[in-house]
Amino acid sequence: MARGVVDELREQLETAESLSHTGSWRWDFASNTITWSDEMYRICGLEPQSQAITVERFEGFMLPENRHRVRDHIELAMRTPGRYEYRDRILRPSGELRTITTVITSVTDATGAVVQLIGACRDLTEDAHRDAKLHFHGDVFANLDIGLTAWERDARDGAQRVRLVAYNAAAERLAGRSLAPHVGHTLVSIFPHLEASELVDAARARDGVRARTRHEPLRLVPAPAPSPIVAATLFPLPNDHIGVSFEDVTQQHHALVIQAGERRALEMLASGTPLTTILDLLVGTLEDVFEGAIGSILLLDNDGVHVAHGAAPHLPRDYARAIDGGEIGPAAGSCGTAAYRGTPVYVADIASDPLWASYRDLALRHGLRACWSSPILSNERSVLGTFTLYFREPRAADQRAREQLERASHVAGIVLERRALDDRMRALAARIEQTREQERAAIARDVHDQLGQALTALKLDVGWLSRRITDSALVDRLADMASSLDDTIRSVRRISTELRPGVLDDLGLQAAIEWQIEEFQVRTDICSVAHAAIGDLQLDGELATTIFRIFQEALTNVARHADASEVQVSLVLDHGNIRLDVADDGVGIPEVGRRSDTLGLLGMRERARSLGGECTVSRRTPRGTLVRLTVPLKFPAERPAM
Repeated sequence: MARGVVDELREQLETAESLSHTGSWRWDFASNTITWSDEMYRICGLEPQSQAITVERFEGFMLPENRHRVRDHIELAMRTPGRYEYRDRILRPSGELRTITTVITSVTDATGAVVQLIGACRDLTEDAHRDAKLHFHGDVFANLDIGLTAWERDARDGAQRVRLVAYNAAAERLAGRSLAPHVGHTLVSIFPHLEASELVDAARARDGVRARTRHEPLRLVPAPAPSPIVAATLFPLPNDHIGVSFEDVTQQHHALVIQAGERRALEMLASGTPLTTILDLLVGTLEDVFEGAIGSILLLDNDGVHVAHGAAPHLPRDYARAIDGGEIGPAAGSCGTAAYRGTPVYVADIASDPLWASYRDLALRHGLRACWSSPILSNERSVLGTFTLYFREPRAADQRAREQLERASHVAGIVLERRALDDRMRALAARIEQTREQERAAIARDVHDQLGQALTALKLDVGWLSRRITDSALVDRLADMASSLDDTIRSVRRISTELRPGVLDDLGLQAAIEWQIEEFQVRTDICSVAHAAIGDLQLDGELATTIFRIFQEALTNVARHADASEVQVSLVLDHGNIRLDVADDGVGIPEVGRRSDTLGLLGMRERARSLGGECTVSRRTPRGTLVRLTVPLKFPAERPAM
């Protein structure tokens, strides 16, 4: 073969070795010489042909702990001709470790004896790093608690779709099923109930997913099947693919739902919302947290022995009626037992639990299979009632469920205690107001009857004297006394009327309103117009008095703060309620938080609330204030026939 061809082949071989990071070597036993190619030197971190290679030098590149294994391979190739391959790591003079794979083949003579070993070493360091990274990422992908899925965008037929190409175990766990049969299927075909979701719209976007986007929590499995709540995140992948991660946020979502429910319940409590509405809200909050749950609140009667319905918006009505008024005891189902013990009772299966012996047939007949009940306790640890969750399948309560139910029971206890305190305070305030009105009426009668009569008699005496005395000085003096007595009598009448206007008792609320508005106009010089349309309707005395006192307070506020030129008053019947409006054209009530919560306005609201009504104060357009009182009609109790 011509030398030029040989050189060309050698050059091609060196190029091939360099490109593939593969070095070759030869060990000739007869001369005990080892020959390395240039690339073999480079693999070991040396300049090509920079030094002679001996067996000792060759072994020097091997890690000490691996030398015996390499010798075993070489000795086997020397004894038994053939092809052998092994993987090893070498240490360069710079201290850098490299991963190589070595292939050895034996060269024999005519007798079959091995006379040479030829080897090729390929540097796999970068490949090893890449493989390790891939294995690492694969392990992370497979074992990550966050569900990861990869989807291929498909725009065939002009419709934008995404099809599943990869997933991890966490994604299957969150989806509640194996995803292997669904590879190649579209997102909507796998999760049909997400068809109209923001997530699907974003995944189908014609321009693809350009940036990482997080979407509102959702369920991969539709209700009522129990399933985790997940937060979905879309992110771009190469080659027109997209990734979707699903993170289980069930606990965080439930915590937010419970916090929002508790906050709303306390706001409603502070605003005077009816107790049943607040308890329904608390029950609904826990029903939202526990899929398939049916909530109930029972209240312990004052006798401490029986329970009464508090709230159960979704409990079967026949069942709720059957347990209403039930007696608590050591084996009275979950609710009665929890109230009796003062500790939570969690029954996973009503069908077999001995606590339900007396109520088992009733519960099973209505499809109730599990019942968790927590006592509602006061600050003094006395039982106020029970907070209960029913389920239509056997179900045990884990630690998280117990904590959430007991927390809801604690909030219910706050609501019940606060409302009971508010009721006692309102009852006390109503009693004080009733006593005050009685005292005002008594004082008004005494002032009118006794003091008024005494002053009238005194005026008559002064008149008698003035007619019989001829001394002009004394006559003038008596005339002054008579004038002063007239002023005093008028003051007595005014004081008596302000304490308790007789027109309210004698002629009713409408006449009292009309009289008061005339008095107000005379006293303040504010144009005042009253429109009353209830005629001589006879109202309960407490109702009429409360409406009249609220009306007086509204006029007082107009006189003190409104700077008004006109007041319009309306007293009408409105669908079983009596409505009083007091509107002025003054400066208007200030913004909430400044003067809108003064004692006067709070007193008006409390008076209205004591009658089951409502008093609102609002700004008028373009200016002025409107006080609106709405209370249910209440008539005097009929006297028994004689």
